[in-house]
Amino acid sequence: MDISNRILDKYNEIFNNLPSWGEGNLKFGDRLVRISSIATQYYCEQKLELQHHYPLPPTKIMQDGEEAHENVAVLAKPIARDENVRIAVEKREKPICIYEFDVAFVHKGVPIIGKVDEAWFRGGDIELVVERKFSDKLSVYSPYHIQAQLYCLGLGRMGFNTARTSYKIMIFKRGCLDCPELSQRSCAILALGTSYFRCIIGEARAFTYPFSQVGILRELDWAVDFWLGKREAIPTKNGAKCQACEYKSLCSLSLAK
Repeated sequence: MDISNRILDKYNEIFNNLPSWGEGNLKFGDRLVRISSIATQYYCEQKLELQHHYPLPPTKIMQDGEEAHENVAVLAKPIARDENVRIAVEKREKPICIYEFDVAFVHKGVPIIGKVDEAWFRGGDIELVVERKFSDKLSVYSPYHIQAQLYCLGLGRMGFNTARTSYKIMIFKRGCLDCPELSQRSCAILALGTSYFRCIIGEARAFTYPFSQVGILRELDWAVDFWLGKREAIPTKNGAKCQACEYKSLCSLSLAK
């Protein structure tokens, strides 16, 4: 069996053994955990719990961010998962970028899934994982690191080689949301090696870090304990987060009151 079939078998095995929706043994009766949800834990677990009990419609900022992610990947043609994996492991001289690449792995019995914004492959090696964010501040926060590193970890668990993997966090000002150069991938910040770009529409920074699984495994152990019901939600200690939170009026632990 070649590497592409082994990777696909691992991915499919996870989904073939999932319980029905709402009948899982994880927190809230979930049957799997999304990488984006784990990243939210590092913002505030109390907010994550309130989001489940009192779901709200997406905010304008959330909708804009989702549309912006789609705009960047608009030039990429939709490809079936098995074809994506085949392309990823194919021997080649230069790395190839695959957008919205599916990730699925199991940690301590918990199925974890996600989609990588960009993954750069060369012969089964992961050279670079890219996570894009749209924000008012061009700063990198811990949830960004957690999310990007979990994509790296998951790809490694699926069977790809992450020995020399780096991850890049790209942060765009909100003015970039509707930029045609971004959707056409002609913006200078998207070029490999570019770390800063500013124009009359917006501004962006890119930060690149080496991936090491030692630290992220420790963080994942902490996060998974919440989903396994081994501890209660831990609220943020940052009052600024509480002040900006849409659940502050419902949260008994909010520091904004």
